[in-house]
Amino acid sequence: MTATSAGSAPPLTRRLDLLGVMVALMVVATIFNDLFPMLPLGELSKEGFVYAFPAVVLVFFLTGPVGRIGFPPVLVALTVGLLVTVLLGVVLNFGDIVSASFKGKTGMTRVLTQGLSVAFGILITLLSYNLTADGRGIWIARGARVALLVMAVVGFFEFASWFSIPGLTQLHNAISAVIHENPDYADRLRSTAFEVSWTAVMLTFLFPFAIADSEMPAWKVAFYVALVVVIVVLAQSRTAILVVGIQGMMLAWAYFRRRIDLLVHALALGTIGLAAILVVGVGDRIAGPVANMLEYGSFAGNTQSTEENVSNVTRLAAVRAGLAMFEEQPVFGVGLGQYGFKYPGQLRAEDLRSWEVRNFVDGAHPNWPPAFSIHARMLAETGVVGYLIWLALVVPLLVRSIRRANVATAEGRMHLAAAMTLAGWLLLGFSIDSFRFFGGWIAIGVAFGLLERPEPRSAGRTIASRSY
Repeated sequence: MTATSAGSAPPLTRRLDLLGVMVALMVVATIFNDLFPMLPLGELSKEGFVYAFPAVVLVFFLTGPVGRIGFPPVLVALTVGLLVTVLLGVVLNFGDIVSASFKGKTGMTRVLTQGLSVAFGILITLLSYNLTADGRGIWIARGARVALLVMAVVGFFEFASWFSIPGLTQLHNAISAVIHENPDYADRLRSTAFEVSWTAVMLTFLFPFAIADSEMPAWKVAFYVALVVVIVVLAQSRTAILVVGIQGMMLAWAYFRRRIDLLVHALALGTIGLAAILVVGVGDRIAGPVANMLEYGSFAGNTQSTEENVSNVTRLAAVRAGLAMFEEQPVFGVGLGQYGFKYPGQLRAEDLRSWEVRNFVDGAHPNWPPAFSIHARMLAETGVVGYLIWLALVVPLLVRSIRRANVATAEGRMHLAAAMTLAGWLLLGFSIDSFRFFGGWIAIGVAFGLLERPEPRSAGRTIASRSY
């Protein structure tokens, strides 16, 4: 069975509008990942996405014949390979897994909860594929715009609370009590996310798709870009600066590669900006905060009592522990979800100088040891086989979408959004464990769905249908 082709996509009837609205709401739900747990799903119980997704699937089945559901062969083959690898990793480490217990969690419960993450990722990929192949991927872009606006509104009230502005502060506290299990947080903009690093994760998906509509005027694109820049600056997240900055360069490349006039103007502005930075005093005021952000994760610099950046020590220890697990079991890894159980045994004495690391190894402390890198975690838990299969899901689609990305057509915009998101996912993986990054799975589905559409003969050709 294959998905309905682009040319035969049925018109958006009232019933199908319901599906589109539900898809948009599902995208909005991805920005909430610090909710009060309502189901026994482990860390997934805090994700708004897992509560919205079943409703979208139900509407999807009710609004069209099951025979229209498509299963792209390459996706199916890679998915089966990944599942088999995960199963082999569990079987080969079954003795250690059934006996593992740490901080109130057992090895098998971690296998089940992390397996749910993989299952949700595969299912959302299939749904996104069918929506895109049937010409309805535009609802993903609409949802991304709404989600970005919601993050901006919540962020505005959060920003106001830093200054204890009457009315706005109380409103933020009320909102935070609903969307955050832990309402207390430092004066760094996390908006709807668990923490600022996850704000970066959310923007990695929302930013590209929010501007994916080919009929969006230039001023609206500029508005959403400015919105993202403001959130990134207030979040003071090194991850966000790196990922969104590179995505911004990809966006600029798509705009400028066929517009020499715009490129000349951009170079002129860049030259003027560089000259301004070189003015005595201006450079120091700009370079100082930027250097502080890169080294300490804050524009204010090192605000800790020690000279060393504890965050860097913690992240290095986590990545090094994951790579040590990979070295011990390089083929199929230590088993899905088992990183945290193996973490204490892979630490060095020097790693314990970080109070965060000491909390992670303390069985009485609730914080679970994070991997801080999806690359290190995939290598540790699924071995080189699982890691290469995951890369095979991401990299070829990224390359293909980059080649077809442009801002002149509806399909080109969606290719650009998919490429920016997938590139961001790979970059995120070096500083955060984005294993539950549902936006990445959506982008994979969109990229596969675009395979159902013929490649335009030129970047300037207009696609007959703008619904993607």
